[in-house]
Amino acid sequence: MKNVEELRNELLQIFQDVRSKNIDLQNAKTAVAVSNSILKSAALEMEHNKLVGGKEPVDFLVTR
Repeated sequence: MKNVEELRNELLQIFQDVRSKNIDLQNAKTAVAVSNSILKSAALEMEHNKLVGGKEPVDFLVTR
């Protein structure tokens, strides 16, 4: 996945898969844990940019 929009779409698909029982709950929980780590990493990049006065956008958060 290239950006937060694709992550959102992936998580929505996982949610639908859980509801329709196409994915087991443990795999869904693992995917959510990974997505949380990805989002925390992006937040850390944003905080770093703020602290050093950087103006570069966080690539993962840029959407079309």
